[in-house]
Amino acid sequence: MAPVQHPHPLPSPVIIVGAGCIGLATAVELLKRSWPVLLLAHHLPGDPLAAEYASSAAGAHHLSFAASDDWRQRYLDMVTFERLWEESEIRVEGEERGVMRLTQTEYYKGDLHLRLLEELPDFRIHDATTLPDGVEHAVSFSSLTIEPARYLPYLVRVFTSLGGIMQRVPRLNSLAEALRYAESPLAVVNCSGLGARDLAETQDKTVHPVRGQVLSVRAPWIKTGWTRQVGALGGAEGGERTYVIPRASGEVIIGGTREVDDWETQPREETTRDILRRALEICPALALPPHATEPVELAELVTGAVVGFRPTRDGGIRLEAETLKLDAGEDLTVVHCYGHGGFGWQSMWGSAEETARIVGEEVRKKQKGAAATLLKARL
Repeated sequence: MAPVQHPHPLPSPVIIVGAGCIGLATAVELLKRSWPVLLLAHHLPGDPLAAEYASSAAGAHHLSFAASDDWRQRYLDMVTFERLWEESEIRVEGEERGVMRLTQTEYYKGDLHLRLLEELPDFRIHDATTLPDGVEHAVSFSSLTIEPARYLPYLVRVFTSLGGIMQRVPRLNSLAEALRYAESPLAVVNCSGLGARDLAETQDKTVHPVRGQVLSVRAPWIKTGWTRQVGALGGAEGGERTYVIPRASGEVIIGGTREVDDWETQPREETTRDILRRALEICPALALPPHATEPVELAELVTGAVVGFRPTRDGGIRLEAETLKLDAGEDLTVVHCYGHGGFGWQSMWGSAEETARIVGEEVRKKQKGAAATLLKARL
């Protein structure tokens, strides 16, 4: 083990690896429970957009993909919805941190809505006689959008105000390398996302990228969200999904794509054209600015094209504790929280609460075992 390079000023912190929405929310939740926290990450909020730092590239609206019988995912998603809904109760305060309430309409062809949506405010099923051509089923409800460029810095502010310490580090090759930055951590929390593929202790090749490409459009007159699902959702990554996601800033995100194991980091022009076509099909008002006498070219309103790699894991989120043996023979408590794919934002607070609960249980178990060993040695 290499010597400690930058000792943490607090004794025995919990180390979190990863500063996406999952890592930051988990850090905040641990700090609220009075655990000292050191967060280590290669990518940090405010960095230039990078495909592998999916949290900053995400469309980030709260639309659960949890199957009716996936009770854990339903719980994580609803905990998150309730917290974000509470945060946005005062509209101005919510929108300052990037959370905006809105009416959401979902169109379906070849599938039906997920049961969890029925638990959301103002849910209703549309009359089949009123549906647009090519749509077989539709629902509306109240939901939320989250603007990463505002919400990630908000999480950082809360994190630092609670006493957390954040440090940019080179990409870690192993979780054990985190011990270079703090002596005797209480636990290491693995929120590495796509990085879990390559960490020495995990080597989790069931984690893989699902490439998403979106466009940002300046269309502040759009205040409602729209999606269209063609084909079965299949656990979040199935079929073709088109979405229009308004944000508090007036920016609208339109997309998208689900390209499994596609590592291309640059936007594809043909994909851009396809997204523009599909977005207009479900929301023609995108091309109708106020006072316009005829539709404008939507391409002229595009302000950027973004690519992100959803850190998807076959089998879903890995959320569990593990005890690793270090080279020196010592035990290292690790809690894994990765594999959120395209539903990190809609499950982040539920995941954070569950992770913090597991950390507390594991640390107390370890401390109890150490006390028993000490007592036995004295007898």
